Amino acid sequence: MHVSLLGLSYFAFQVSASPSLANSILARKYAPQFRFEKEEVFYPSTVEYFLAGPVKLYNENGTAPNVPDRLTNRNLGSIENNGAGMYLTTDIDANEDGFLRGQNPTLSRSTIYAFIAPKDNGVVDLYYWVFSPFNLGKNVTYMNVGWVGNHVGDWERITVRTVNGVATSVEYHAHSNTASTIPWAQVLKFSPWNPRRPPTANITNPFARPVGYIANGSHGIWQSAGAFNYQNVSGIQLYDITSDDGVYWDTQWSLTMINYPDTYSGTLNWLNYAGVWGNKGQTDCWWYSVYPSCKVVTGPIGPARDDVLGMAKRSIGSMLQQESMRLPAQTLATISDGISLYSIRLGPLATNKADEIKTVIVKQYCADSQDTPVSHTLGYSRMRPATRHYVFEVPGCEEGEYVAAYTIRFCTRNVEHMPSKGDNEPASCMFGIKRQLRAFSKASGDNSPQRVQAVDVEDLDNWDI
Repeated sequence: MHVSLLGLSYFAFQVSASPSLANSILARKYAPQFRFEKEEVFYPSTVEYFLAGPVKLYNENGTAPNVPDRLTNRNLGSIENNGAGMYLTTDIDANEDGFLRGQNPTLSRSTIYAFIAPKDNGVVDLYYWVFSPFNLGKNVTYMNVGWVGNHVGDWERITVRTVNGVATSVEYHAHSNTASTIPWAQVLKFSPWNPRRPPTANITNPFARPVGYIANGSHGIWQSAGAFNYQNVSGIQLYDITSDDGVYWDTQWSLTMINYPDTYSGTLNWLNYAGVWGNKGQTDCWWYSVYPSCKVVTGPIGPARDDVLGMAKRSIGSMLQQESMRLPAQTLATISDGISLYSIRLGPLATNKADEIKTVIVKQYCADSQDTPVSHTLGYSRMRPATRHYVFEVPGCEEGEYVAAYTIRFCTRNVEHMPSKGDNEPASCMFGIKRQLRAFSKASGDNSPQRVQAVDVEDLDNWDI
């Protein structure tokens, strides 16, 4: 990628919290184009624009002790306890047609907060965060419920994973969940030379970059234009709608680059804020007991959150205490035949405990057609001194089941067999959080995830203790 001296000076001006020049160039290389739904009126903004609001800071009781009269990006993170338990609050009715509309990127200069997260094994994850002052919820006609899910402050993102400087996948994020993770070869991309043409996965332009479709009002980011059901509770189905023909935003020169994790001060002091980016939600709607989402819900936390670090930086306190099928990201796999093959890496803490850990076990979870885990299969390896990379052969799932997730066990004694059903786990084994698997065919053009009995997994996120 050619970078002029002017471009380098721009990098120097924009780079914050000291990402390396190489990683800054990488972030620009894969900066997405965002396509807003054609009816969108609530656009992104900078943090500075939002805090100028008017926005006030209140605690759970609706008071604001020891809070500056004027909130800025330089003082928000310096409030007592970093603002934990506080709510950035505004009068929605008075401002819905004002500053909560944000900054249309075709009319004013907004920004994308690009978190650059170097990890082990050649991985640099690029998190492109979009902040919007307001999230418009959904109008639910079922039982005349009306509007639900409005909230002040909205953080959404896509993540481009790079390995040794080359993109390998894109994760799309919608409403605190991973909407989908897709291999780079199957990601819809646009050419900077023809930015309004329909995106395609088969583009050969080496400067092509990913497209993210931003849902109307609610800003969930999806991989294509369409209607996406993201919630179905008590008869209430919620859909995100995305489309072409709205505002197109090429973000390459709109990045605020942030090394992560790091320490933040000056104009990035706001990243230390640990409170809520929005009003406290309502709980007095008549349907709250069956569907806990009223017209106004509590805003989100900020972008400096644990799931940005991913599994590569997890420690025993958060990774090895309990299992969960809900993960901040999906691990990609390819389809295998009969036997699953897992290539995993251990972190430095686990690697240095080879004298205590005797056995490493891969546990592959098999689910039925209703997505319920019903059995598991196992692969074993003796722990080897100073060895980080292990490869496991694991029997495939039974007929009628598919590989849904996997985890590992660190065992402090030699273990060569565990039951394939039930929860009778050896007390000497510590277990990690399940990583959801998403399997794709290696065949060109086959771009939908598959439910299969066996997978090949090359997992570059460390397992550690």
